[in-house]
Amino acid sequence: MEVTIKKPKVRAKNQNGALSIRQIRNRVGDGWAIIKNPEYNGAILLKGELIYHSSDRFAALEEMGKCRNGDFAFKFCGKRDPNVAYIL
Repeated sequence: MEVTIKKPKVRAKNQNGALSIRQIRNRVGDGWAIIKNPEYNGAILLKGELIYHSSDRFAALEEMGKCRNGDFAFKFCGKRDPNVAYIL
């Protein structure tokens, strides 16, 4: 019997230029994104440069730890579970 291990979907490709949050969500799907030079309207993220995304939160956090010298945002782009309470 052959066993296959499914690895999380990880892409670490630098995207040139700023993307809108809608474009970022379309590229990332249901996963985590690191966005360089984010632009906000108040507390709402509008756009930025997608530099990394992964379906694995811990892989994305590890990559976020490597980000230096700049302004970065860490965002989940999927749908939130309505049965989960979020505490800020």
